[in-house]
Amino acid sequence: MIGVLLVLLALAGVAALIATNLRVFRPAPVAGCAAARVSVLIPARNEVATIEAAVRSACGQPGVAEIVVLDDSSTDGTDRVLHRLAATEPTLRVVAGEPLPAGWAGKSWACWQLASRHARAPWVLFVDADVRLAPGAVARLVAEARRQNVAFLSGFPRQLTGTVGEALIVPLIHLVLLAFLPMRLVRRSPLPALSAGCGQLMLVARAAYLSAGGHAAIRATLHDGIKLARRLKAIGASVGLVDATDLATCRMYVGLAATWRGFARNAYEALGSPIALATMVGLSATLFVLPFVALPVTLLGQGATAAAVMWGACVAGVVGLRLVLARRFRTPAWTAVATPLAVLLLLGIQLHSFANHCLGRPVVWRARAYRPSGERI
Repeated sequence: MIGVLLVLLALAGVAALIATNLRVFRPAPVAGCAAARVSVLIPARNEVATIEAAVRSACGQPGVAEIVVLDDSSTDGTDRVLHRLAATEPTLRVVAGEPLPAGWAGKSWACWQLASRHARAPWVLFVDADVRLAPGAVARLVAEARRQNVAFLSGFPRQLTGTVGEALIVPLIHLVLLAFLPMRLVRRSPLPALSAGCGQLMLVARAAYLSAGGHAAIRATLHDGIKLARRLKAIGASVGLVDATDLATCRMYVGLAATWRGFARNAYEALGSPIALATMVGLSATLFVLPFVALPVTLLGQGATAAAVMWGACVAGVVGLRLVLARRFRTPAWTAVATPLAVLLLLGIQLHSFANHCLGRPVVWRARAYRPSGERI
């Protein structure tokens, strides 16, 4: 009885934090043309299927001074698509990436070249090649960065899911983010650990980026969103978050296997320590899985007792929270009732990532193999 009461109280606390976070984690206001000029920077490695749509979504955006795409040794015809686009898009520049040096992750090296050598504007916007910017997104991001008075602003695009496996796992990004991170402290606290970022969409003041060492300071990371935010905070720069659901869209992975591999490559790196991993696994299992197991067990063993009523309240609370998040972030509502399965999959991914780290198993990403530290093999 005491156990279920504690779980119910903990869920009430999580619900209160989510409600507070939803008031802080707001969409960017509609803005006119950005007064500041922005370099949109896109690293591309074998992105022939996605790069044209990414570039075209950036073209014609208010505030965009240039779009610079770095072709990172693509072998699938990405370069041909880019040069065809450059012939008709005056703001597009295509640059060839230099060979990957030892000790660097591929994306970090590509982003560092883009921002330190090729960008010309005072703001740089890193955009992944599978991200589609909404009309006016760049101007709104700059306006929001100024409103928050931050040098780094990041947001999670609306995550598109085309299969059941993707729909189960990908929307948990928002559950974990809002249930465990006090978002008011991201901007107000000087602690680098109280940071968050999404590598798919990052707006940075170029001067602050260079002062922090940019991607060169986090060269081996496979999780540049959170690591760049922490690096900027470490030098005293301010960082912020924005709900980018209506600013951009992205389909991260196609299918359950690709989603598992994609999350597992850097899930442990995002947590950073066995203590953080154990805490995340323990809390997630207790809050989001245990009630769905305990309720039927209690009903079968003891009937409709007070404990069963409280376990039922826990289940209803979890489903209700997931429905609220599904509506806010435009993810499939049916996944709310599949929360225990989804969370178990996520915990499996985190433990798999931790095992890779402990055993020194290489992570293969974009046809490159990396050690668990992120260093290329």
